[in-house]
Amino acid sequence: MNAEANTQWPSLPYDEWLDTYETLHLYTQVAGKIKLALSPFLNEWWHTALAIWARGITTGPIPYGARIFEIRFDFVSHTAELLDSIGNFHAIELTARPVAEFYRLVMSHLHDMGIEVTVAPAPQEMDGSIPLGTDMTHRSYNAESVQSFWTLLAAISGVFETFRSGFSGKSSPVQFWWGSFDLSVSRYCGRPCAPPPKANRMSRIGCDEEHFAAGFWPGNSKLQKPAFYAYGYPAVPGLERSALSPKEAYWNADLGEFILHYDEVLASASPDKMILDFLTSTYELVANSGKWDRKFLERKVE
Repeated sequence: MNAEANTQWPSLPYDEWLDTYETLHLYTQVAGKIKLALSPFLNEWWHTALAIWARGITTGPIPYGARIFEIRFDFVSHTAELLDSIGNFHAIELTARPVAEFYRLVMSHLHDMGIEVTVAPAPQEMDGSIPLGTDMTHRSYNAESVQSFWTLLAAISGVFETFRSGFSGKSSPVQFWWGSFDLSVSRYCGRPCAPPPKANRMSRIGCDEEHFAAGFWPGNSKLQKPAFYAYGYPAVPGLERSALSPKEAYWNADLGEFILHYDEVLASASPDKMILDFLTSTYELVANSGKWDRKFLERKVE
């Protein structure tokens, strides 16, 4: 692999940046919760997701009265920026500071911009339960690790956009979920389905239509290494025994998902091709087993 490829596909050992990862996860939850509180509702909770921009992750435009504002993480200069459509701008240095201090600074700058918002204080989809406004425990920020994470996200987002372009049915944007801290893309076949038994409101809305979802996350307590994942909903029994491409991909029974470890991608001669093979192979399994109308959903739109 050449030097350019090594730069584009950096190593991201889970254990080596875990403290920074957890702190950054909580920083993004501050921005995500603000977006959730103020954005008009969209199907599949798409109004809550963050997006990729040229230097990091952003909320995208959030309406507030007659203006819009945005919170974006710049992982090149390592700042968090708050800006609006009437010229207000504030920057917070991304450095080793407690989550509580980051939360206070964001809320203070929003107040100075004339933006008032109340968010639920508890972290979502995380093991910890310390309220964001009082969390003095998570305070690590290794800029080199964050730069590697961002470089990897930028490369993956391009592959995901390529995969998304081959589908003319309903599909999600390539988006970053601040709850689970993953970059994802989804395809829908257009048929309604029932959510899981006793599903909460999030699952009832997100699982009301048959879909295929795939993404990347840097690891969690259940799988302590960065990996790509894919699954279909509702699950079709027997898919876990299916052959996959690439051969390094497998069914993880604990997660109930197809998995491809990033280390396998990093070692390959063509990382982007390996990721596309994984996305395409798992999608075709889900679509064929679910009898999706692939001729229509994958039609070429002239």
